[in-house]
Amino acid sequence: MGCGGSKWYYPDAPKKDGTTLCEMTIDHIRDAHDIVGIQPDDFTPLVIVPDHVRGSICGCPTCWVLMPSGFTPMVTSFGKEVAGDGENGEFDAGCKCFPPWYRVNRLVSKQFIIFDTPVKGVKTKDHSTVKIDVIIVFSIKDAKKFVYSIGPEKLDDLLRASQEEILRELAYNKEVEAIYDLFGDESTKEWKDKMNDQFETSYGIVIHSFTVRNVSIPEQMAKDFEAKTLYLSKTTEREKKRQMDLEKLGNEESLTELQEVNDNKKMAEDEKAITDRAQITKEVREVLAMSDKDLAVYNAETQAQVLDVTATAELDIAKIESEILQVKQAKAAEIEKGSEELEKRAIAWEIERAAQAKVEAKKIVTEGSLAIIRAEGEASSAFAAARQQEQDLLQLEVLKRLSQNPNMSIVTTLENNSGLAPDNSLVAQVAQQGMEAFRMKLAEMTSNSVAKLEMGKVVSGGLVRPVPQNMAA
Repeated sequence: MGCGGSKWYYPDAPKKDGTTLCEMTIDHIRDAHDIVGIQPDDFTPLVIVPDHVRGSICGCPTCWVLMPSGFTPMVTSFGKEVAGDGENGEFDAGCKCFPPWYRVNRLVSKQFIIFDTPVKGVKTKDHSTVKIDVIIVFSIKDAKKFVYSIGPEKLDDLLRASQEEILRELAYNKEVEAIYDLFGDESTKEWKDKMNDQFETSYGIVIHSFTVRNVSIPEQMAKDFEAKTLYLSKTTEREKKRQMDLEKLGNEESLTELQEVNDNKKMAEDEKAITDRAQITKEVREVLAMSDKDLAVYNAETQAQVLDVTATAELDIAKIESEILQVKQAKAAEIEKGSEELEKRAIAWEIERAAQAKVEAKKIVTEGSLAIIRAEGEASSAFAAARQQEQDLLQLEVLKRLSQNPNMSIVTTLENNSGLAPDNSLVAQVAQQGMEAFRMKLAEMTSNSVAKLEMGKVVSGGLVRPVPQNMAA
């Protein structure tokens, strides 16, 4: 029996890898819809055989049979096929009144059936072994032809053999690198049509799709393909980096070349100025040698020419130096701008992190302070005695320091009352009263402790002394 022990029985067909088509027996015809929509124990029922079809009233069977929708019923009378009043002699869904000798022999599903089975050990054109998973979607068009010609179990074997033959032929014509081109149903459309020519004519089966769902190649080969893809990516990355380095080198070379050109121009102008000056000097000397009469004229002309040439040369030099300075300032400004921007980012990041750290530290300190305050508040009653003791100890410490002060004289109350305090000093009187208060406080503390310890007490020499109970008795 199936799940619950009341709806279906295990089929006789052996379970296979992937989808297993079968003929399944159920307890009652009303359970047909519950079974056909699922895959009990990975079985896919195409034909359902009901043990019971009639309803009952008070335990007595009736003639009414409720035909489920989505099936092609096959009704027999003493083993002979009975035609219905529907299309192609089929019985329509709904309530039917059958004589007692009518039997609903089988219910053939009209649904689309998904047949999913993997094909292992498929060889490609380059003799690589792959695994291909295929989904075949089909439906039963002619129920009678299907049941009497092939049946679910033989159809299962035939579909497996057909798809294996098709896939092995398709894979054998492709190399392993192109095996993923088989995905989808475009590559198998021709084979689907050929299968329909055979299955529809002979068995009443219509193949709606023949789709390659998954292709698995050997693990090592998949790793090799992945490594190849990564190699191409790394090659592209290295090429881009090389181009960037070349552009950087080109920019540096352009800058160096521009500086060299400007330096050469400056040197050329300097040499030209020196040459011109030498030439003018030579002419001046020749003029001086030729005639003292024209000395002043030639001297003036020479001076004018010298000044003109010098001014021109200096102007050119100033222009060249200005251009060089502009280039240097532009580059320096660029570099300084980048440095300032980086420095600002670093400072901003440092300030932000410091602020976050301070906030977190403040938060932790605040939480700790709150925890201490809560703890002290909860333990205030428990620490009352401790605080009182601390206060008493502080008072004792004050009295101790007063007594250790060399500038103070301590006298008893009797001496004070008798006027024996030196010079009747106010400080001495305060010290005496403090000692009296200290003694009375000690007596009070001793008395309280004796009472808590349930011990006896006696007064001896003006002091309260504890005495054990047995001694006090």
